[in-house]
Amino acid sequence: MFGPLNFREFRKENLENSQETGCPLCDDLFNLKICFDIFLKHLFEVHNLVIEDVQNIYNLEKYLKYWKDKFKTNPIENIVPSISVDINNKYFLLSSLLKDDKKLRHSLELERVLSAQEFERNDTSFSKECLFCKFYHHGCRAVYLQHLSEQHNLQLGNPQNLVFIDELITEIENKLNNLQCIYCEKIFPDRHVLKEHMRKKIHKRVNRQNASYNKFYIVNYLENDPTLRIVRDDDVTIDKDENLDSEYSDWLESESSINCLFCAKSESQMDLLIAHMQLDHGFKFLLNLNFYQRIKLVNYIRKKLHEKCCHFCDTAFKTISEVFNHLEKENHCKIPDIQKFDQPEFYFPTYENDALLYFIEDTSTLCGGEETEEDIK
Repeated sequence: MFGPLNFREFRKENLENSQETGCPLCDDLFNLKICFDIFLKHLFEVHNLVIEDVQNIYNLEKYLKYWKDKFKTNPIENIVPSISVDINNKYFLLSSLLKDDKKLRHSLELERVLSAQEFERNDTSFSKECLFCKFYHHGCRAVYLQHLSEQHNLQLGNPQNLVFIDELITEIENKLNNLQCIYCEKIFPDRHVLKEHMRKKIHKRVNRQNASYNKFYIVNYLENDPTLRIVRDDDVTIDKDENLDSEYSDWLESESSINCLFCAKSESQMDLLIAHMQLDHGFKFLLNLNFYQRIKLVNYIRKKLHEKCCHFCDTAFKTISEVFNHLEKENHCKIPDIQKFDQPEFYFPTYENDALLYFIEDTSTLCGGEETEEDIK
């Protein structure tokens, strides 16, 4: 008997609230936290609809509302592929094979990981004893990670790329308690032998080929296809001499040249570039943009330049030079409507690594402190 694809345990944290949620194809309401299985049965028996991996969709209410609005203007028969079981029964399969569905699921997943990362970044209630010594930390997670890196040479990668840090630390702690190497996963007779093995073999790091670590690196969520996710080489520092200063380069500011957003000029120091963009182009990051919005803004502008378009008015040109000339002539070197760039997909660089992103967090101090309302005008 053909039936719902999956009745595995539903993750209730995928719901934003406990209010009743409307069926996407009728006016019936369901409290998904209480009667999730009843809701799936309703979709299947009443509407002949099956949703692939529905239990794994983050913010299911938003997902269902999107399709409810979609079905109001276009019948389900015109949107969702169907499967004919017999001459009288036709079932609809709402899955990631559908372009809109795949894009929606990916967008909701990005919202989930970015929300988790923002919480971890701002939360100061984190408490944890060091995995290797008696140091006990209470406060932000970044300081704890820095201690692991600088004092014990545990290289987990760029902290700005980490997410679900508590779970990652717990996973590493469990392996160490089980006398298991976190890199090669071999088991040793005692902690001293394990410690020497990890030190000599440079195994105080995660294995980029181990898919179980993929979920902890936010850059992996850029891909729509989870099977393509892998811990990138530049996420993990690999140095053979643990006494070298370069071993901690993953925690230090990049020394790469930083390119201006609006011309071909580059600088090695952020303060010089900030001054250039402000004096020559009349542009500066406003302090009412948070850390994530600044990253999204840079990526949005870079993407529009890559497409040879003005980021402010969306006018297209044939060459980058024409775009730069247009920006100066029309005085469009300014921040566009926030709705244009404050989207999850712009949290990641779209076509290249941008050194400017490594400095965004410090732009407020480089711009000379607090801005007045007159400055912003």
